[in-house]
Amino acid sequence: MDLIFFLSGAVATAFVAFFLSKRSSKELSVAIQNEAQANTTNTEDQLESLMDALDLLPIGVVIVDAKFNRRLRNNAAAAMTGVRYVDILVDQAVDEMLEQIKTTKSGERVLEAVAGTTRFFKIRGQEMDHQRAIVTIEDITEKSRIDTVQTDFVANLSHELKTPIGAVAALADSLNGETETEVVWRLAERIVTESHRMSRIVDDLLDLSRVEFGGTDEWTEIDLGPVLVEVVSTNQHSAKRQGLGLSLTGSAELMVRGDRSHLVSVFSNLVDNAIKYSEAGGIVLVESMIQGDEIVVNVTDHGIGIAERDQKRIFERFYRVDKARSRATGGTGLGLSIVRHIVLEHGGSIDVRSEEGIGSTFMVRLPRVTKQPKESIVEQTGVMA
Repeated sequence: MDLIFFLSGAVATAFVAFFLSKRSSKELSVAIQNEAQANTTNTEDQLESLMDALDLLPIGVVIVDAKFNRRLRNNAAAAMTGVRYVDILVDQAVDEMLEQIKTTKSGERVLEAVAGTTRFFKIRGQEMDHQRAIVTIEDITEKSRIDTVQTDFVANLSHELKTPIGAVAALADSLNGETETEVVWRLAERIVTESHRMSRIVDDLLDLSRVEFGGTDEWTEIDLGPVLVEVVSTNQHSAKRQGLGLSLTGSAELMVRGDRSHLVSVFSNLVDNAIKYSEAGGIVLVESMIQGDEIVVNVTDHGIGIAERDQKRIFERFYRVDKARSRATGGTGLGLSIVRHIVLEHGGSIDVRSEEGIGSTFMVRLPRVTKQPKESIVEQTGVMA
């Protein structure tokens, strides 16, 4: 409100008080001043409180008066309207929205701004009354990214399930009316194989869901040593069947805080992948070490390797480097996505170093819980290739 409004109110109040109490003119003057100052102070306090509240919002807020002059702008709006994205100025988009709501009373648009990286802003305008209007500016870049990921996920999932379902339907159709025993058995085996593939996809999706939405209330301190021993022991038979050696070396007392079953899943996935994508006669090495405040576990193979162009995408859901080989080995394209999510959930990181035809090393880093050192895992368990 204008100061004039408060002054007029103050004058009226003071006059009533004067005539009722028959005070002197000097008293009247003092009364007017006191009332005006009180109202002005209240207005300033209210405005300050409003701005404090607006500055806490993550979205930009711009408020204009009846003549569309800007009267208020919070910190988020100041930051967004002061940055130029190539030839697009967010401030200019705000002005355009204000022009629009002069006639339409309200409006909404999404502004795409490109400068090295693409950012998206949703700009909304609304006339509040005949005295003012408001424009909000929301950075929806992350929301747009999530929407894209969700859309891609549904599309990929539909494709991944459609393939085995279509195969089962075709095989079942071929089986119908078939009388030759050998052919029946062959078709039935393929139906079972495709059914197992669908089951693995569903299981991995359930695992991913549990990881993403599961709580962390039951986390405890865990020694990764026995976890790695368990993973390596479980995969020894698979490695030998593949003609590979599987070795475990490193430190003991690898204390971390987390969910043991999830961590078993992380290293089981990495070791299983290393075995699947290695050639006979090679060796898969699981190596653990302490580096400062972190526990580092490397899973190294001497297999086919991963092209540099694929290394940035291997942790995406359903992404496969070699789709034909992945399907042949029963891969769903979800394993590394699950691994990455669990590692991040535990406050760690995962990276890959690989060269085609040479092999790959997956490096997992987890926050360390300090304990007194003991003998090595190998000395404790004797697990070696």
